[in-house]
Amino acid sequence: MGLFSDLDKKLTENVYAHGSELTDASADLSQKVKDTVELLMPLIRPEAREAVRSEILGIIHEHLYDDNLS
Repeated sequence: MGLFSDLDKKLTENVYAHGSELTDASADLSQKVKDTVELLMPLIRPEAREAVRSEILGIIHEHLYDDNLS
């Protein structure tokens, strides 16, 4: 049972360390892109900012031009 316990612990640590890369659309975007999106936030109602930020970063992530693909 110790083997499974150790494996579970390592997997849990890995998910905590890298999980946002799987669920966060902006995880692989540069800080410059994130900062630029933040400049738009004063134009957005405070209660909608998180949703708008997430949508914008998701769209950028989905349509990001990648030099490695061409």
